[in-house]
Amino acid sequence: SRRRHTRYGTVTGVQTCALPISPTVATADAANATPGPAPLPLDAVLIEVLGTDDIDRHRWDLERDAEQRLIDCMAAAGFEFIVPEPLPPGPSEAELTSRSFAAQKGFGIIDDFRTWLEETDIEALRRDLNVEYVRTLTRAEIDRYFLTLEGVEPEPGRVASDPGCRGSAAEEAYAVWNDFVGLLPNHAAIAEERDTHPDWLAARAEWRECMLKRGYDYAEPDAIRSDVELRMNESVQSIYPDGRVPLVFEGGRFVLDPVVEPLLDELQRFEVTAAVANLDCTALVADRFEDVEREVQQGFVDRNRSAIDELLRMAG
Repeated sequence: SRRRHTRYGTVTGVQTCALPISPTVATADAANATPGPAPLPLDAVLIEVLGTDDIDRHRWDLERDAEQRLIDCMAAAGFEFIVPEPLPPGPSEAELTSRSFAAQKGFGIIDDFRTWLEETDIEALRRDLNVEYVRTLTRAEIDRYFLTLEGVEPEPGRVASDPGCRGSAAEEAYAVWNDFVGLLPNHAAIAEERDTHPDWLAARAEWRECMLKRGYDYAEPDAIRSDVELRMNESVQSIYPDGRVPLVFEGGRFVLDPVVEPLLDELQRFEVTAAVANLDCTALVADRFEDVEREVQQGFVDRNRSAIDELLRMAG
């Protein structure tokens, strides 16, 4: 599955999940696109289990649910717990596979970083509100606070009998995902089977040849995104080697450092052209990629039919 680009400053304090819905391939705006083929076999199972095909939004909602459960659990024990205000969800899969989006924002990496900077509460970054709250507690209350939050450390090799509010919030919020992993622990093997399929390798080789002709030497799309993120981090660190956020105080508010601005502008131009090239080259072999994905997923579903039926029964 496609690795999502980095979201800066998102700290939930609970585990998140990456649901294995396969990426779709598109080179036209959603408004102009014709209805696509039926969902891939395992994707269809997940859509039925989750009750939605908007996986990006569903993942974001799960994170918010886990945060709220954590807050409520701590409150029930008489404590406060503060979670930073979340940023809006990043670009959707539909946007990331839209040529018009790519032509404007690339993969959305630099644009996402700018958004984070614009909406960052610098004062909140400078202080941890939970630490400040804990400082108001007595020694006995502090011990009980962390026991409530983290639970009891289990013995090596054993499952925690008391996972604390953090663990129980994650378990409850991600219950469906935990069911999926529990019943289909071998689901991760799908990616390896797909990536080593002869037809997939041949299509990937054609994609790479197409990218080389456009001046980009990458083994796969994820490598482009990783390179953009690496270049962005290196650009910022060249100006701020101490790791500070690249903001300066001007006109009564924090704004992006003018020295960093042109570096990001240049990098976004690279990101945009690379993202457009990726979509164009992917479109040439998209049908072959999907054929392999469908074949591999169907084989997995057929081999695990009883477990999938049980998963659907539990979800229903």
